[in-house]
Amino acid sequence: MNPSTEQIRQQLHDSLQSLRTLRDEIRVDLHLAGMEAKAKWQELEPRLEDAERFAREVSETSRTALEEIVAKFRTFRESLKRHHG
Repeated sequence: MNPSTEQIRQQLHDSLQSLRTLRDEIRVDLHLAGMEAKAKWQELEPRLEDAERFAREVSETSRTALEEIVAKFRTFRESLKRHHG
């Protein structure tokens, strides 16, 4: 059974909220990070704009793309915690 548009919309909203929280946490962690981590963040942070666009599209494809962006943010945050936490 395919998820309904409303279910996808809610999942997109939840993922976007998680992504924004991760962004804020990463910004705090970056104060302690080295130049390499800061450079990586400068590459990754613009993906939030992509995520916001995907969230507006409300499709299965956009849900999958947004989940991939959230996973990249989480992986980056975990790498910061391992090196500086």
